[in-house]
Amino acid sequence: MNNRSGRKPKLLFAAVGLLLLACLSLVWAQRQRRVGAPQPAPVRSPKIITLKAGDDLQKAIDAAQYGDEIVLAAGASYIGTFTLPNKAGGSPGQFITIRSSAPASQLPPDGQRISPAHAPLLPKLLSPGQGLPALRTLSGAHHFRFLGVEFATRDFSTAAYELITLGDYGAAQDTWEEVPHHLVFDRCYIHALDKQSLKRGISLNSASTDIVNSYLSGFKVVGQEAQAILGWNGPGPFRIVNNYLEAAGENVMFGGSSASVTGLVPSDIELRGNHLTKSLTWREGEASYAGVRWEVKNLFELKSARRVVVEGNLFEYSWRDAQVGFALLLTPLDQDGTAPWAVVEDVLIENNIVRHAASGIQIKLYVSPARRITIRNNLFEDIDGGKWCGADCSSGHFLQVEGAEGLKVEHNTVLHTGNVVSANSAPSTNFSFSNNLVSQNRYGFHGTGRAPGSDSINFYLPNSRIRDNAIIGGDPSHYKERNMYPVSLREIKFVNPEGGDYRLRPDSPLKAKGTGGADIGADFETIRRAVFLR
Repeated sequence: MNNRSGRKPKLLFAAVGLLLLACLSLVWAQRQRRVGAPQPAPVRSPKIITLKAGDDLQKAIDAAQYGDEIVLAAGASYIGTFTLPNKAGGSPGQFITIRSSAPASQLPPDGQRISPAHAPLLPKLLSPGQGLPALRTLSGAHHFRFLGVEFATRDFSTAAYELITLGDYGAAQDTWEEVPHHLVFDRCYIHALDKQSLKRGISLNSASTDIVNSYLSGFKVVGQEAQAILGWNGPGPFRIVNNYLEAAGENVMFGGSSASVTGLVPSDIELRGNHLTKSLTWREGEASYAGVRWEVKNLFELKSARRVVVEGNLFEYSWRDAQVGFALLLTPLDQDGTAPWAVVEDVLIENNIVRHAASGIQIKLYVSPARRITIRNNLFEDIDGGKWCGADCSSGHFLQVEGAEGLKVEHNTVLHTGNVVSANSAPSTNFSFSNNLVSQNRYGFHGTGRAPGSDSINFYLPNSRIRDNAIIGGDPSHYKERNMYPVSLREIKFVNPEGGDYRLRPDSPLKAKGTGGADIGADFETIRRAVFLR
């Protein structure tokens, strides 16, 4: 039977039904609009808020919404303390940006470091004194970005402890929800004044914070530690990339006070492409000494940190003062006795230059052992105990270690005057030392209370792997595995050691003599790319 003739009425009825349904929907929507039913919010266009010198910056910050830009007059001064509030709204990736009015063409491009020479182009956020910072955050503040801004004090006599306070500690920040996050400081000039006592550039007790392409200088105090950057009560991640970082105490440190958020360890830290240094005007005996004895310690220290990459940095100038002049310290420590979870673990120190220091790296045992530390492909140059510590100082060591677990040291070139490894206090387990160029000097591998060489190694570095190294002036009887023992540095055949070029010449005896046919010592092309190509 043919049913085609019966389909037409059915299709017609269906079409009429759909038309009636559409009409009813339109009528209902119109009625809803008449009675005030909620409508989707219109998409808001970001605003540019332009301020002149003397305008109210805090009012602008409070009024701004995510996506807005607050443009400050280049060279104008704005007196703080300015407070970043915890605002609702916004979408991922939307920031409130506070920036200079200077044309982008006059500032360094993205990825290049700013310098004091750019100061006339920068708006200045200034501490009002009374110990207050120029900038601080409220609990949970988030998604603020500073681009091309200067932070300082009003004048030399202005009393401030630090310039930027991100986050808090104690009862003010003892839960994860209270931690500020997603903060960016890009191409900012953050500094103390000459001969001014100022303890800190940035307190970094926040999360998801970037400090990049910036210049932090002049932080120093008599009789106290001072830092360019210090964090202890923020979880990270932190990106500290391509900055100039100058301070008398520790240039950069994590830990040093105990976290008040239970279980918090600063984590996922990148320290890349920075220049960490101390001014020789702070060192007695230098021709440039400025006459004030600021408290000097080291260049980089971890007391509580996890998953840290230290790569492509230039570390220079660390001398005997409040400490004996190690450049880098890894010292797990519950500073105040209230955070027993403090650890230093999973740290990679790679492709750096460390120079002009009394000693290289110190790894100490406090509340826990430092775990899984790798020191790879670095140049240690002018590690000289006599020059930077004094004739009465036992230093010049490449590495001092106690109680570490899983320490790997490989492919480093080290020009030093003291021991290769000094060990004390407790044995270090799972220790590996390979493909390094070092000097025996007086004792080579030496542990407290033990004879140099195999006796110290067996006690303090049990079941260690020490092979495929070049130990200049070493005694083969001190080492049980395969190593090379050149008589002098001259025998190494560097390209131009007087000019600081420690690449191996093609006829060097260390070429292809390392593990798997690699060269012994550092790969300087990799270091050069990491440190200098910014």
